[in-house]
Amino acid sequence: MASNGVQRMYLREILPSTANLNNIFVVAIIIAKQPPRTFPAKDNEGPRCVFNFTVRDSPTHYANVAVWGTETYATIISSKFHIGDVVDLINAKPIFKRANERENLFQPMVTCQFTLSVSERTSDIKLHNTNDCAQFQPLLRLPTQPSSEVTLLQDIHSNNQVLRGKFVNVLVAVHNVYPIRQIKSKDGRDLETREVVVIDESCSKLSVQLWDIDNVYRVENWIPHETVLFIAHLKVDWNVFKATMTGNISSRTVVTENPAIIEAQSLKTFVQKVPRKPRAFIDQLASNCPDLNTITNVMSCKSITDKAAAGGFENMTALIYASLQDFDIDGLSPISVTKCKSCGMQVPEDTFTCKDPECQTTSERKIIPCETVFNLKVSLVDHTGGLRDCRLTSNAAQNLLGCSVIQFASLPEEKKTELKWEFLLTQCKARLLILPASREFARPIISVLSIEKVTDWKELTANLPMF
Repeated sequence: MASNGVQRMYLREILPSTANLNNIFVVAIIIAKQPPRTFPAKDNEGPRCVFNFTVRDSPTHYANVAVWGTETYATIISSKFHIGDVVDLINAKPIFKRANERENLFQPMVTCQFTLSVSERTSDIKLHNTNDCAQFQPLLRLPTQPSSEVTLLQDIHSNNQVLRGKFVNVLVAVHNVYPIRQIKSKDGRDLETREVVVIDESCSKLSVQLWDIDNVYRVENWIPHETVLFIAHLKVDWNVFKATMTGNISSRTVVTENPAIIEAQSLKTFVQKVPRKPRAFIDQLASNCPDLNTITNVMSCKSITDKAAAGGFENMTALIYASLQDFDIDGLSPISVTKCKSCGMQVPEDTFTCKDPECQTTSERKIIPCETVFNLKVSLVDHTGGLRDCRLTSNAAQNLLGCSVIQFASLPEEKKTELKWEFLLTQCKARLLILPASREFARPIISVLSIEKVTDWKELTANLPMF
């Protein structure tokens, strides 16, 4: 219950010397919250429950709050207040803590060295209802950790042995949002969870799982390739089922939507140009690959197949020595497609208009030029097995055939057949980009970045792997 004659204090004014003051209240905006937790009863009392959240009243001052009371009280308070609400914390008692206390490991890292304790019996929480609420809203867009401490998603995947079970800061954009799923916890509770795939400027992706109800429904407002997130203290770990690193929003995590920092605007500009569809995405990855001569790790067909099936990587490159098969350039199968330059998806050749509802050209009614490119699939076979339906990038096809897609279309059929048999069943070396199977595509995607005939048999025998 609130007392009369309370005095407002700012978080910066709460010091050990003022901690024993009575009848104070703090006005701040909620920037993070966790679900209530119940503890067993002591003596003759009923179960105790605590509801934790984090508030901020200035760019430099934010603190954790612990609301103590009965299970009913904590549940009601938790359902009543949400991230973005400006609240009055009346008769909240500052509890100063040591930096190494175990409790700090389960709460967001804050700048204030105290926790505001709110008691059902002596304190109160109310929505702030004066006309100064608007001045708190910009605080929602300020990250709680410096942008200099951001970890790239590519580094999370490449350092998966070191980072398992660790907490990292990431600056990412939403790539995909999946529907809410209902599951049962180990103790029989009904829970709702949601998966979000995020991406950053390293062109790497990470699946992030959200568990608490506020964040699960907060996702409704997140727009793929538009919403940017600064996620402070995201827990990353190895997911055995997916065979890759994934992220989890934990009790320590603070998610800042569309943060007001320069790096966020740069990321947003970048991801708006990133294709949303898997095959268009790998085409962009292939086009952005550095000097292909740096791909020198020789692998066999079997080792590539085994590693792609096992997962544990986001994408990888390989150099393979194999014979070229299934090179159908003179048959009935179309060898070219017309793609939208904005999203990379195939467009009908009769209209040259993108039909993808997620494409900017569709939503904004823009006229974006289309491009016609090679669309060839080949098979590569060595002594250990074969790689079927490998997608030959347009640049690789053009370099192999020695002509553009327009020039190839004008060739007589005899010349096309001649080109086919010049390469079919010959020994080649090919540089590949491989994406393992995932939720977005059931089978691994193998893209041929470059391919050329091997004329030096010494090179072939020296580089042919045993397995």
